[in-house]
Amino acid sequence: MLSLKKIGLIALGTISLAIGIIGIFLPLIPTTPLLLLTSYCYISSSEKLSEKFMNTKIYDKYVRNFHEKGGMTLKAKLTLTIPVSLLLLFMFITIDSPIMKTVIVIMWLAKVIVFTKMKTIKVEAVKNV
Repeated sequence: MLSLKKIGLIALGTISLAIGIIGIFLPLIPTTPLLLLTSYCYISSSEKLSEKFMNTKIYDKYVRNFHEKGGMTLKAKLTLTIPVSLLLLFMFITIDSPIMKTVIVIMWLAKVIVFTKMKTIKVEAVKNV
C-alpha cells in the first residue's frame, strides 16, 4: 500500500510534469526545473514511474544532461534564455506599470543568474552519454 508521502510525491511529480510540458510551448514557464522536480518526485516515490519518465523524449531533451552531468550545453542555455529574454523585453517595453516592470527585471535577472551559475558542459561530453 502506498504511503501518504509517496502519493503526495506522485501527485506533485505529475503536476510538475504537466506544467513542465506546457512550459515547452510557453517560454515564461520554467520547463527544466519543473521536469527536474518531476524526476525527483518519481525517483523518491515510484520506481515504475521513474523508469517510464526516464525513457521519454522529454527526459532526454530537458533533464538527462542536467541529471547525469550536472549542467547544460551552451546551446541549450541559449535556446532557453534568448526567447524568454526577448519576450520579457517586449513585456517590459509594452507595460506601463513600474511594479510590473520591476517584476519583469527580477524575473530576467533570476533567469540569467541561474543559467550563469549553472555548469556548462561540452558538446563532446553529451555525445558520449
